Amino acid sequence: MNRVSSVLGAMAVVAIAVVFIVQFRPATGAQLNAGPTCAAEVRGQCIPSTHFFASLRLLAPRNADADRLRAMNLRSQVLDGLIDRVLLADDAKRLGITVSDEDISRELSNGRAHVSLPAERMEQLAYALGIGDDLVRYLPVKNRTTKKFDAKVYEKEVRAVSKMSPADFREYQRSEILAERMRDLVRARVQVSDTEAFDEFARKKSTATISYVKLDRSFYVDTVLDMSQKAIEAWSEKNKEELDKAFEGRKAQYLPECRALRHVLARVDASTVDPEGAKAKAKARIEAAKKRLDAGEDFATVARDMSDDPSAARGGDLGCVTKGKMVKPFEDAAWALAEGKVSDVVESEFGFHIVKLDAIAKDAEAEKRGRAQTAFELYASHEAERLAAEGAKELLGAVRGGKTIEAALETYMTRLSSESKVHDAKDAEKKDDKSAESANRERHGASTFENHPDRPRVETSLPFTSSGDPIPGVRSGSSAAQIAFGLAKAGDVPNDILPLDNGYALLQLKEKAPATKEQWEKDRTYFVSAMRAAKQQDALAGYVKHLRASVEIKQNNAIVGEPKSKDEDKNAPPPAEEE
Repeated sequence: MNRVSSVLGAMAVVAIAVVFIVQFRPATGAQLNAGPTCAAEVRGQCIPSTHFFASLRLLAPRNADADRLRAMNLRSQVLDGLIDRVLLADDAKRLGITVSDEDISRELSNGRAHVSLPAERMEQLAYALGIGDDLVRYLPVKNRTTKKFDAKVYEKEVRAVSKMSPADFREYQRSEILAERMRDLVRARVQVSDTEAFDEFARKKSTATISYVKLDRSFYVDTVLDMSQKAIEAWSEKNKEELDKAFEGRKAQYLPECRALRHVLARVDASTVDPEGAKAKAKARIEAAKKRLDAGEDFATVARDMSDDPSAARGGDLGCVTKGKMVKPFEDAAWALAEGKVSDVVESEFGFHIVKLDAIAKDAEAEKRGRAQTAFELYASHEAERLAAEGAKELLGAVRGGKTIEAALETYMTRLSSESKVHDAKDAEKKDDKSAESANRERHGASTFENHPDRPRVETSLPFTSSGDPIPGVRSGSSAAQIAFGLAKAGDVPNDILPLDNGYALLQLKEKAPATKEQWEKDRTYFVSAMRAAKQQDALAGYVKHLRASVEIKQNNAIVGEPKSKDEDKNAPPPAEEE
């Protein structure tokens, strides 16, 4: 029975092939084109513009948004795919790989239209374009009544989609199928052994847990750093060249006029499930602040106590601001004030503000204030960076010397607290009516050494894999997970500290949990399949990259370039004439 079915199947393919060859051959005496315009030339071979536009239409999902296709740079992707096709088809011929007429007929009678995408981006593009990994777009080629292949339906669809004659479309598909066979051959050579697969599984599925301490620059700026004018001036003198260079780049931000502003912000939490309640709460808070100001309290003190902005630590000080830097309601209020005056409550997209204008600085005075502000920012940034790095290294040394991470941090924080109180005491000596604590509040704001939100503390991560992100804010180029998995046993620490976007961290391995054989047996089939697919794609991308090396490519930008209008097919050839 199977033999009879095979014979009948073969006869059906031959019959379909005859239909293609006879019905869709060019008509006798038909006028032929002088030759195709080339979308590009590869090794002297022309990629016809008809192939380019056919691929473009096959790849673009029906009713796709033209702006989205332009954002994907689809035309460039189509051309790269066709260039890959030429190179793969040439290599297939070199290896003696062919595509028979029966093979082509079988694919087309099943509505399978092959296209090419660039190997290095194939998976992502295929997914985005809604096309399968086999790079096949299905065409409706069957009669709706009989549900069987219909030559007239096929011809109508081919002409509508590709704007090519069936005979030309057939030859276009011959090249595409040949390239696909070469892709299959490259992929078929990729093997994944059980040992290799399990090693990769263990690497990806094993977990680790760490203890860590983050030393944030903002903690040092707000509670430790000597922020006296004397300290800033001393640093500026030592780093005059850097300061000059930095200010030269910022000078235009302050000239010809800037305004020294302070504000109190009652922020409205936009993420809350009760926006109206959040707005009412913020409004009540800003009105309480306004009541204190109207009663004669110092603006900086109220800002430290009640503002939700980071500037609260500086008494609401925003520096010297030029016009155009703030949101409009805020700016309108600030520029309507006279020096020393305070605004009414102002609502913006961030919440509710009260603004104070300390001074209007022009020309030389504006430059002076801008330079002082630049010096303050550079000093705070550099010195806080230095203190955070030194602190992290001190902790690392203590733990490597045998202390627990908790004991090392306690010793460090005790010493750091003493140094911070020395700065506070010096400030208090200059102001007989103020205690060290009040001096500290003036220098650093409401957050103190003890209650600062970024105060260093020992934290424990959740279990993570080698591709995890156990510590937030790690600088680009570093990986806490990779460092942790490089440690041998619980209690080990790395050889160096970990740089963060806003400071440094020390980490210590707490626990490693290797992947189990039970997990492996459960996920084995899926994991091996996924790993093989990934390696196959890498192998194909590498193979095509090798084929592209030193190949001269000339592209016709008039054809493949993005059109200026939204009509993607403006430069496409018109539908082929009926034969």
